[in-house]
Amino acid sequence: MAVSRRAFLRAGAAAAAALGPAPLSAQGKGRVRLAYLQLGWAATEIIHKEDLLGKRGWQAEYSIVPGAPGPLLNQLASKNVDAIDMSFALAAKAFEDGVPLRVTGVATAVLGAIVARKDAGLARVEDLKGRKIAAIVGTSTFFDIKALTLKGYGLDLQKDTQIVTATAPPDMVTLLAKKDVDAIIAWQPITDAVVFRGEGVYLAKQIDLWRKATGRPTGFPVHVCYLVHGEFLQKHPAIARDLNEAQRDAVDVWYNKPARAMEIVQEVTKLPADVVQVAHRETVRMLSGLPDEQVDTLIVQLKLNKEFGFLKSEIWDTPDRIRREFFYQV
Repeated sequence: MAVSRRAFLRAGAAAAAALGPAPLSAQGKGRVRLAYLQLGWAATEIIHKEDLLGKRGWQAEYSIVPGAPGPLLNQLASKNVDAIDMSFALAAKAFEDGVPLRVTGVATAVLGAIVARKDAGLARVEDLKGRKIAAIVGTSTFFDIKALTLKGYGLDLQKDTQIVTATAPPDMVTLLAKKDVDAIIAWQPITDAVVFRGEGVYLAKQIDLWRKATGRPTGFPVHVCYLVHGEFLQKHPAIARDLNEAQRDAVDVWYNKPARAMEIVQEVTKLPADVVQVAHRETVRMLSGLPDEQVDTLIVQLKLNKEFGFLKSEIWDTPDRIRREFFYQV
């Protein structure tokens, strides 16, 4: 039967109305470029491989960045990407150096640890005095653990021990294996790999150092957070909520679908399956969102980092300014 074009269009419109609004993913919120560290260990891998931003209406482009966090921060500062995962302490350092970023959410609790060589005869943190310790001195993990051991144990890692400077995590692993050092200061999943192979034992985890130094038995200090460039956030404020919700779903996969989570992590990190299994089990806590109680803990972290010299700006002395200028809470 012949149907006029006008009647055809009317019928199509009626059918569309009956079906309801188009799915969010089809409506589109624009393009967002999310980059993350290959060994960031923040569940961002799951956001990528499950396209959890795409499912919220974004045309998402994901980039995996190997190596140290510095180049990833530079990508955000130069606006080559719109959002990244990043060490919380390094995010604060970049902010006080003038990078127009905002912390929109958290990703994972502290990942650091002091791992002793198995046959080094180390049983307590205090036993590190005078010993050789490998560390990447410029990392936030080293600065955090240095501050926590000084506050909690009165041990200054840079004065009371012999720090052997490494340039990358594999260097520390090699130094420990060759018995050139007695311990390493590193983070997951590198620490887990060393322990799994039987070359080292956990002397102290960063979460335990935090509990002792601050006297805060609850709450989780943060290692990795999400940063969004200020200009992008101003134009696309919806990204803050959507990125937090994507992280929430990724955390749900992490805990409730562990086989899928580990499959994704192994694909991205290229680590052996058995190492990924250990690291998954040893992870302190995957996190999401930016609730007020989490912000309170983060402010304590910032104060501690300034107290021991890693941060310099006076903004870290004013919680109201931190909440207003550094964080972006939906």
